[in-house]
Amino acid sequence: MAGDINNADWKQAYVLSGQAYMLQFGAEDAPVASTASIDDQLAMASVDVPSGTTIIPLWGQGVVGTWTTGTLINYMIEVDNGKVRRSSGGTAFTPLSLRTDSLRSSACTAYVAGASDIVAAAKTTGGSLEIYRESIEVNSGDAADYWPKMEYNPVIAPVVIGPASVIVHFGAAADLTVYGNLMWAEFPSSHIVTPAAV
Repeated sequence: MAGDINNADWKQAYVLSGQAYMLQFGAEDAPVASTASIDDQLAMASVDVPSGTTIIPLWGQGVVGTWTTGTLINYMIEVDNGKVRRSSGGTAFTPLSLRTDSLRSSACTAYVAGASDIVAAAKTTGGSLEIYRESIEVNSGDAADYWPKMEYNPVIAPVVIGPASVIVHFGAAADLTVYGNLMWAEFPSSHIVTPAAV
């Protein structure tokens, strides 16, 4: 309401201003196949950040749908600070605004795995930041749905200045089916104050 005092934390403030977005893979009772064991050129989701745009990853979640024979399960969120990484595969995903009247549209290009994995270009040498990782080394079976969700909820979040990418990896030695999402704040890079050289 106009005139209300806003005491929202910084993440919610971006949502209120229409500058926060999300992607998701898997929906309702239809999870999607994970990738094989993770590497830098396989991905479940990608957000390519163009030049002139900056994002801050706010939240990410991965959930196992069905375990099948999967072992050595790895979930990782990676930032590449040097380039956009998606090369081919996956399905284009229009980022969803976390403000439901969609006050703004994202400038980023997002893809999610589904009918095919996302093929990513090789990571930038010295430019890959693995900002979150979770590993499960045993197969708990479909009866173990109480297993904790893999959740990225940062205390300190990277500032991803385009051209750059955020890549979600979710793979196993044998395919699982999985769900996941990624949320980010987004704004023009010109809004960042560049500190004086020291």
